[in-house]
This record gives sequence, C-alpha cells and structure tokens, in this order.
Amino acid sequence: MLLRYRIAAHRLLGLRHLLLILAAIVVAALPASGDNTMKAPDFTLSNLSGKNVTLSEVLREGPVLLDFWATWCKPCIKAFPGLQELQEKYGPRGLRVVTVSVDSPKSQSRVGPFINSKKYTFEVLLDTEGRVAKRYHIMAIPRTLLISPSGEIVYATMGNRPTGHKELEKAILDILPSEADGGAGPAKKG
Repeated sequence: MLLRYRIAAHRLLGLRHLLLILAAIVVAALPASGDNTMKAPDFTLSNLSGKNVTLSEVLREGPVLLDFWATWCKPCIKAFPGLQELQEKYGPRGLRVVTVSVDSPKSQSRVGPFINSKKYTFEVLLDTEGRVAKRYHIMAIPRTLLISPSGEIVYATMGNRPTGHKELEKAILDILPSEADGGAGPAKKG
C-alpha cells in the first residue's frame, strides 16, 4: 500500500516538473519588448461570411479584445455573454471584440449556427488549422488578450472571467479614448 502511494507521488512530482519546464519554455518563447509588453503577431483569418479580416487593419480603428475559443469548450461559451456585454458597452468608444474559433474542420460547421442562434454581434474568425493559436502560444482556452491600437498586448487572461470583468474592464478603460475627449484621445488615468 505504501509503495502505491510512493509511485503515485513520484508520478505526480514528475508531471509537476514537466509542467513547470513546459511553462518556462512557453514564457521564454514569448517575444517581449523592454517595457514588459508584447507585440501581438499580425494575422489574417476568414470570418463567418468568408471575408478576410487582418488584425492590424482592425487595430487602426481602436483596441481589440481577442478571445480564443471553441464550440466544445463550456467555459468559452459561458464567457460569451460577457464578451457581448463588453462589445455593446465599449464598442461605441472604439473597442472591437474579435473571437477566434479554434474548432477543427469537422466541428467548424457548428460555429456559425451557434453564434447566429445567440445573436452575438462581435467578429468571429475561423482558425481551423490552429496557425494563429500557435503563433499566440495558446495552450488552453478560453484565452483572452487585450491589444492596444499600437499592437501591444496590454492584458491577458485565461479561463472564464468572473462576473463583472473588473480587471479586464479597468485595462480596457486605460486604453480607450475617454468619453470627455469625444473619443479623440486615450483615457485619462486618475
């Protein structure tokens, strides 16, 4: 009996070490600039209408909240009403919510009907081969990144966000044009 526990503990420690090593490799692979921010890799993907959408072009209009998800991911689906709320609340001030479905070619056919049935209005892009997810080092979903108009990743979170999205909303407000400026400049920090 004691031997079983030792074997189980050894396997658990081995798995823990492996995960730590993998995490270190991923962090080391992420490009960073001198001010601890990362540049978001540019990409072009098709949306649900078949139109190509390029991140750098969307960023010309304002910040982007980029969310990686899949139809089979329950936490991803739970996060969608919050993403829609952020789109409705901050879209008029320039925020664009862009979601990237990492569904495989087999499950891709479910993406459009799901989005349409819920009447979500944010942009949905298809990354069926996982090329963009790989460039962003996406290891688990949902994964959400806030990208400033200059292309810097200023906030990142993994998993379903708690109700209210307080930290995410603060990060959004920090890079959105203030309402007092009529959308002409960055938010005032107070």
